[in-house]
Amino acid sequence: MRKYLVTAGIAAVAAVLLTAPAFAGKGGSRGAATDPPYSVTVTPGGPYLFGEAIYTTTDVPVAAGSTGPWIGLACYQNGVFVEGGSHAGFPGGMEFNYPWVLGQTGLWTAGAGDCTVTVFHVNNNKVVTDATTSFHVDG
Repeated sequence: MRKYLVTAGIAAVAAVLLTAPAFAGKGGSRGAATDPPYSVTVTPGGPYLFGEAIYTTTDVPVAAGSTGPWIGLACYQNGVFVEGGSHAGFPGGMEFNYPWVLGQTGLWTAGAGDCTVTVFHVNNNKVVTDATTSFHVDG
């Protein structure tokens, strides 16, 4: 599977992916950066397994004057970054509705991990987080 960072604001996007905290457990939170709050959904539902393909969707609209929404995935094992990437959260965008494969990267070859999915957009060269959810991946 190909994993890319979006071209708009690559440094800002990389910062979001590399600093997203790893959380154990399931559930999600709605971002406070927008009104009304939005959500991100991961399917199928957990428990999640190493090597499993998942899909992410969001209800964040395309905002005028900004790029996105984008959906980023960041996964960690014992606090070490092992997988990450982003794709479009809107129809017609780069890899929209393309599956994520949990693990099977050069850094994550086996075992459990913790992942965070972040929905964000870029407005005036600033990354705005719209929604996040975190989950554990069984090894």
